[in-house]
Amino acid sequence: MQKSDSKYTPVNTHKQFLAEEKQQTDGIWISRDKEQTTIKDLNDHILGCGYDVATVNHDNYGYPTVFTKDNKTLACRVVDLVEDADIQITDNHPLKPTNGKRISVLPEFWGQWRFEPEYIDRPASVSYNCFMNRLRGDRDRVFELLKKRNILDYGLVSYLDKDYDTVNSHGTLEQCIIDTKVSLILETYTRDETIVFSEKIFRALQLPRPWLLYCSPFSIELLRSHGFDVLDDYVDTDYDIITNHWQRMDAIVDQLETFINRQYTPRDYERFKQAATHNQHLLASLLHSWPEKLKTVMSCLTP
Repeated sequence: MQKSDSKYTPVNTHKQFLAEEKQQTDGIWISRDKEQTTIKDLNDHILGCGYDVATVNHDNYGYPTVFTKDNKTLACRVVDLVEDADIQITDNHPLKPTNGKRISVLPEFWGQWRFEPEYIDRPASVSYNCFMNRLRGDRDRVFELLKKRNILDYGLVSYLDKDYDTVNSHGTLEQCIIDTKVSLILETYTRDETIVFSEKIFRALQLPRPWLLYCSPFSIELLRSHGFDVLDDYVDTDYDIITNHWQRMDAIVDQLETFINRQYTPRDYERFKQAATHNQHLLASLLHSWPEKLKTVMSCLTP
């Protein structure tokens, strides 16, 4: 355990520098500075409340993720799975009862993802898009399903660790979404016990095209409950309540196939813009409310 004062100097490693060189250049990554500032503010406050550093995670901008005080543990993690602890400060949404005290930063924390997409507004000419980077079991399965169903060539698809990429030569991620009829989103985490969102879903929510989401069950229900327009008048979101992961994935790919030959009308495009504008305004409102939410979160720890 590392004894700490009320300030913490984040640990920089070669791994962290490499991570910063990833393809994180599209507009939504304006959120990185906001996320890092939030983590720093929370860390400073936790240490100022007398906690000591127990665990440092280099994927957390070099800041600690677990602290101790009076034989109790506190975990603080956003945009990632939070560790088990007596107290958790997190943006993870539980699907099952948890032990200990949970201090949620939701939904206001999601406002960090508000951004202004830049793209050429034109009709969709490609059936779908799907962006994948590192190797993972669910991504392997989706990639194989796309090939097995003979629809891989209909999309703008990247699976960089398999050296497959028809995305980067087409344009920015925003432009790829605009130029396709639907986005197939594979969120970073898919768990039975919790929902964790990243930039992936919030990028799609702010662009005027439908999307399909492979995440934890009831993820779309969570977004809908907080007021997001999920375009379920264009997408059958019944797959969201399927708890078996592979069955849910199969149902999502079934939905994807219905978009292959779909044609949109001017009225459709207007509806998509309506949804994107609504979601941008909602995220802007959450961002505006974030400073007060952060004060409330910090007050939960103040002796």
